[in-house]
Amino acid sequence: MATATHTRTHVYITFANPHLVCDLCRQPAPRWHNNDKCGCGQPCWLDPCQHNAEAISLCPSWDPVDGCTCPGGPDSHATKEDR
Repeated sequence: MATATHTRTHVYITFANPHLVCDLCRQPAPRWHNNDKCGCGQPCWLDPCQHNAEAISLCPSWDPVDGCTCPGGPDSHATKEDR
């Protein structure tokens, strides 16, 4: 996915895992900004929180073929704010 600004087109890569959150703020992190592809001089960041951080999964069992296989299903994953 690409988003245009006044100076360039930013390139975002959408994660396949829907259970990823930012390691710093625990907001959902559905995609990241790939500065290598758009030529930005800034570090990569997670979208929408814009932190240069790791995206971590709230689902320990998620895989690209089976999805979430947790006993409680996807609704069993709680963010920091939900606990």
